[in-house]
Amino acid sequence: TLSVVDNASGSPHNVSLSGTGAVPVVSLSPTSVAFGNQAVNTTSSARSITLSNTGGASMAISSITLTGTNAGDFARTTTCGATLAGGASCTISVTFTPTTGGAKTASVSITDDATGSPHTVALTGTGTAVSVNPTSLAFGNQRINTTSSARTVTLSNLGTTTLTGVAISLTGTNATNFAQTNNCGSSLAAGASCTHSRCGVRA
Repeated sequence: TLSVVDNASGSPHNVSLSGTGAVPVVSLSPTSVAFGNQAVNTTSSARSITLSNTGGASMAISSITLTGTNAGDFARTTTCGATLAGGASCTISVTFTPTTGGAKTASVSITDDATGSPHTVALTGTGTAVSVNPTSLAFGNQRINTTSSARTVTLSNLGTTTLTGVAISLTGTNATNFAQTNNCGSSLAAGASCTHSRCGVRA
């Protein structure tokens, strides 16, 4: 209340004051991104993270960076500027390009003037030194007791060391309805590929 005291009738004269304090509030969706398996030295499709300011005041964004043990295996682009108005959103896009095999972790770190800064999104992915292409074969309809034409699968060693212990077999409920041949040995040199062909038979 603003109170005015004077010698006029009705003193003190009061004015009611009210207001609501507004602050920026950060919301991130999703709060973690799992890229799964990705062949070494190849880039994943981009995954989007939405940064929202659900508060009533504008938010100042100081930086959006990649941090953590394997930050160099991830890359980011963003539509976010230096400020984000209350009720507004922007997007951070992240890709995964593993340089070596194995599990990789990093984070998107957002430094701003909202409570809880820096705000982070966890990133995970696994670099695979082996590529199998294609990863599935559909033979379609095949007359029983006849053999389909062969379909070829290429096994590639994307790593920097020789792949050892290579063994190729058919497994699963109906494994006996399929046959395979291959030119892959028990090892595969770095950067090399081999092929195995599969035929489907409907019994």
